[in-house]
Amino acid sequence: MSQRNPRLLWVEGKNDSAVVKNLCFRHDLPQEFEVQDRGGIEPLLEAFPVQVRARGLECFGIVVDADQDLHARWDGIRDRLVAEGYDPIPESPPAEGVILVAKDLPVFGVWIMPNNIASGALEDFAAALIPDGDSLWSHASSAIDGIPEDQRRFPPLRRAKAMIHTWLAWQESPGSPMGQAITKGDLDPHAPLADAFIAWLRRLMLGDGPADQFAPD
Repeated sequence: MSQRNPRLLWVEGKNDSAVVKNLCFRHDLPQEFEVQDRGGIEPLLEAFPVQVRARGLECFGIVVDADQDLHARWDGIRDRLVAEGYDPIPESPPAEGVILVAKDLPVFGVWIMPNNIASGALEDFAAALIPDGDSLWSHASSAIDGIPEDQRRFPPLRRAKAMIHTWLAWQESPGSPMGQAITKGDLDPHAPLADAFIAWLRRLMLGDGPADQFAPD
């Protein structure tokens, strides 16, 4: 397998891709790596061990949701990395994100949404970008919790998704996707968690290369 772009980041879906690209845009990151939407967690996990062996690949990262069990997610990724020859690998992902270096393999990075240390998903990451003291966030929480249980059409696992999209529906441009909300400034691209994620991307991906900047989605 040949590799066209030597620096590659895989994400689960289009919302993840938009959030990453718009954060990169707001942080003025050079477009020296490619962000690819893999169409879901299962296709991503199934294919990334093969991609690790792609000829010409220098840096490779994945961004995945922890969902209900961070440790189960990490153990599944870790087992695949061990099989490919990465060593040593931490027992648990550090808060600053995982970056691994191994002989004859690309530099490999993992960020587990939302913050590498808690279960959750992209929507929890986005919620951490809501400006401090935003009064609508507490109203969104009250609105969601005020729905009688027998009338809730979303499972408990999707509560964070219902929360962030309720909050987004109440902004100046109602209903913007999460990526666009970063570009517009509804979500703070320089919130501590956003800065930590960008710092991980810089460590993993950036080096010599063209200076084209990421453009917002």
